[in-house]
Amino acid sequence: MRRRTLSVCAGVILAVMGTSSCISPLLGDTAGEIRSDGRESAPADCGQPDGSSLFGATDPAAVGLSRGRLAAAVKYSTARGAQSVRIYRHGCLVAKSGHDNYTERMRLPSWSMTKGMVSVAMGRAVELGLVNVDDQIGGYLPDLPADKASLTLRQFLNQITGLRFAWANDLHVAGSEDSVTRTLQRPFSAEPGTEFVYAQTTVTVLVAVLEAAAGEDLQSFADREIFQPLGITRDLWRWARDGSGRTQGFAFLDMAPVAWARIGQLLLDNGMWNGTQLVNAGYISQGSRGTEEAPDYGFLWWTNTGPNGDPIPPPEGQTERRWPYPDDTFSLTGLFEQRVTVIPSLDMVVVRMGPPTDMFGDPIGESPGIRPKWEYRFSRMLMQSVEDVNIADPGPFVYHKEDLPVSADNLIDFGMYPFG
Repeated sequence: MRRRTLSVCAGVILAVMGTSSCISPLLGDTAGEIRSDGRESAPADCGQPDGSSLFGATDPAAVGLSRGRLAAAVKYSTARGAQSVRIYRHGCLVAKSGHDNYTERMRLPSWSMTKGMVSVAMGRAVELGLVNVDDQIGGYLPDLPADKASLTLRQFLNQITGLRFAWANDLHVAGSEDSVTRTLQRPFSAEPGTEFVYAQTTVTVLVAVLEAAAGEDLQSFADREIFQPLGITRDLWRWARDGSGRTQGFAFLDMAPVAWARIGQLLLDNGMWNGTQLVNAGYISQGSRGTEEAPDYGFLWWTNTGPNGDPIPPPEGQTERRWPYPDDTFSLTGLFEQRVTVIPSLDMVVVRMGPPTDMFGDPIGESPGIRPKWEYRFSRMLMQSVEDVNIADPGPFVYHKEDLPVSADNLIDFGMYPFG
């Protein structure tokens, strides 16, 4: 088993793609706002929203959360630059940031959360019987050489295709060409199924497969089959395309926080929405677990088990976790700490969107050698607000040197198209 861990430099992305800055002005005050329906008690389950309304709001105490500690967690995340923080439990909106009064319906950059949305769409295609995750892509994309045709959807979903990857090469073709054709012309750097590489345009290959299986454009499919049933209206999302006009698979879906919350709730409810099974439940079960090649990565969603490079010391006697959340947590994750975090054992969904947290000082206090990880401190505070479930406290943030080297070999390949 081999695993290659990569980190991405934002400068490479912006330079190659020529995109404008993803950092929108911060709006509103920086105080955390706790939503309440004004009653001493509230229903324990607000239910799923209809097609036009937000989730029902309730007092945190009604769903087993400490109002004060929850407010502190939201204030902390807002102080670290969040444009949106939204916390749901039992289908109820229990907290949101002060900024959300302005940003909750804004189409914000989600970066690699786009990958997670492609996975949701693939789960819908599985439920409809259009595809199977163990299908070979050659059954959908014609005229491929045998070694590429035999690659499976599962290998693309788990990022273990073995195809050669380099950031600059990938991002160039994504911005100016048919990225699927170019990706499938790449040589192999590993035997398929043996090595995890967090690649980019390989995800757009899944878009091409889904379009071939459904017989229509991905955005039309996603709008009809997922967004419309969830009440995610067209003004809440915008999805860019590659040089051939195909929807980008790895990034560039801009979507509002309220829309992402519904995606999170859909996954939390095992793909069920208002009595209809939208996403295959077995797909979610498989996709929210890691693999031998990458224990902390499922079907384009990050998981909370297995070794990782984050400087999070696990609690004594517990297995290593990516975040100080319960082990069953999984997340749609994007550059600059975009998150839709799903915590099934707590019946909780957490949304965070905004610019990089490391741009902002830590109001609790800095640590020697490194700015404390926002997600560690925020998630620890959030878990401390849970009063009806006993959650082990991992302790204060401790700096551990990160082992996430940027491999020059995977930044640019001058021997591969378009440079070679």
